[in-house]
Amino acid sequence: MTMKMRTMSDTTSKCRRCKLELPLDSFHNDKRTPNGRYDICKQCRTIHRNITNITDEEYDALLVAQNNSCAICGIHTSEAERGLVVDHNHQTHKIRGLLCTRCNVGLGYYGDDTTKLSMAIEYLVKTDGIA
Repeated sequence: MTMKMRTMSDTTSKCRRCKLELPLDSFHNDKRTPNGRYDICKQCRTIHRNITNITDEEYDALLVAQNNSCAICGIHTSEAERGLVVDHNHQTHKIRGLLCTRCNVGLGYYGDDTTKLSMAIEYLVKTDGIA
């Protein structure tokens, strides 16, 4: 019986945010992933939490300014499955507004890239995807 040698990938993981190769204990546990760890390191998650952890008063002011609706699609907070989340610029960390989960994830999938978003709109228009 031979023992399996541990490789670097068995003891480290690369953070999706900061791109650093870090020891596995630098990541929270996540049973859904192959290596059992979250793909963003604890430090990056803390930074993100601090950015989006606004006061109730700040959240309520954004909500009023946005007419209790998602800043992109306009769905009312009462109809949004998980309410509205705080959206921010990933480079400047400036809070942009409140979004429903679908709009927030959509921006994330496009990496906040306005060129890619414009190309998606052009595609929909060209293929009669917009009524």
